[in-house]
Amino acid sequence: MKYFLSALIAVGLSIAAAPSYAADARNVTVVNETGYAIKFLGFNAPDDGMDEWDNELDKVLQNQASTYVEFDDDDEGCVWNVRVDWQNYVETVLWKNVNLCKFTALRLRYDSGTKTTSFVAE
Repeated sequence: MKYFLSALIAVGLSIAAAPSYAADARNVTVVNETGYAIKFLGFNAPDDGMDEWDNELDKVLQNQASTYVEFDDDDEGCVWNVRVDWQNYVETVLWKNVNLCKFTALRLRYDSGTKTTSFVAE
């Protein structure tokens, strides 16, 4: 029993001493609640210009599906532009200067009455 208790204390101390790696404050879950499939989801820094985008999706993001976007240490700042391209339409949606550090999820929505796409930040 004495050895078991010593081992348990040692394990507890090693876990407490291990460095913790918190998620980047900009990482965000994007939930597609638009009713349409999304073929492109991109983020770029406001200083990068509108021609520099990387698609964060490995496959089409279907309606009611979500994807988790992780930022690299090389990426800087909280404020990003967000671009969405639809699978079967030529329209692009662009939101400029979105502060990703203020929330962990973006719920994309489409209003057919006004024909506008918006997001709800959580």
